[in-house]
Amino acid sequence: MSGRGEEVPLVRSILVPLDGSAFAEQALPWAACLARATGARLELVRVHDPVPAWTLPMEGAVVLSASDPEIRATEEQYLANCVARLEEGRFAHTTWTLLEGEVAEVIARHAEHQSVDLVVAATHGRGALSRIWLGSVSDALVRRLTEPLLLIRPTEAATVPCSGPFRSALVALDGSTAAESALAAALELCPPEGAEFVLVRVVSPVVLPTDATLPAAPAVDESLTERLATQARLYLEEVAARLRARGARVSTRVIVEPGVAAAVLHEAVRGQVGLIAVATHGERGMRRLVLGSVADKILRGADRPVLLTRVTEARGKG
Repeated sequence: MSGRGEEVPLVRSILVPLDGSAFAEQALPWAACLARATGARLELVRVHDPVPAWTLPMEGAVVLSASDPEIRATEEQYLANCVARLEEGRFAHTTWTLLEGEVAEVIARHAEHQSVDLVVAATHGRGALSRIWLGSVSDALVRRLTEPLLLIRPTEAATVPCSGPFRSALVALDGSTAAESALAAALELCPPEGAEFVLVRVVSPVVLPTDATLPAAPAVDESLTERLATQARLYLEEVAARLRARGARVSTRVIVEPGVAAAVLHEAVRGQVGLIAVATHGERGMRRLVLGSVADKILRGADRPVLLTRVTEARGKG
């Protein structure tokens, strides 16, 4: 995928990590529908969970009832069954792969080697403060994947309804070209012809310096804050004009608030969008999401799919 909004290649391959749970499988309907709409190939992966060394038969050791080959065979059969279910629903071009190694690292490496264009995974959390899919494994995936990651929050229902590409998306922008990679990724899942986009930029109020020993609330520089908001509106209109030229319906929102993530989440609910798209910056291996903790808070607080695009200096499958 390209990091520039003007160049939008098709999604050619989609990867879905599974862990054997029904919650993780709720990513499958979304991935399958997107694969059908784009003509992409779909690959399901699971990381083999080998028998720990301490379970090997020896005096005084605990012995598992299943051997490592038996566990591997069960995991392979699970993936084959998932593919069979998709084929019954007439979702073709689906394959499966059983991987081995450290979960997040091996999935990220496999996605890169297979030139995957999109990873679709389910989160296990259901609250604003809950931990996401596989806890620390999902956090590691967010930081290690260079491919766009679509995170689906499961429901109590057995399946998640999905009829095709998203028809609406909120894209969080900060005025940088790098952040616009989120827009480029969203365009691949929301065909611009007939789709609706909400472009959001949050401007933090400019606080005047005050005496920290005084109990009064900090004063806001209204003039400078408004100047920044005006610049943000002009920027969003420039981006919106490019989208409208491609047939998309676009609205823009500049929100003056100190809490960026909360403002984005509130606007997503208010606008009833189907997808939230946000970019993070930084080289692979950095453990910190640039944009501070904004992207992390959006991921954990969203009640709808989030498309996360990771920006590196040389990002590019294009």
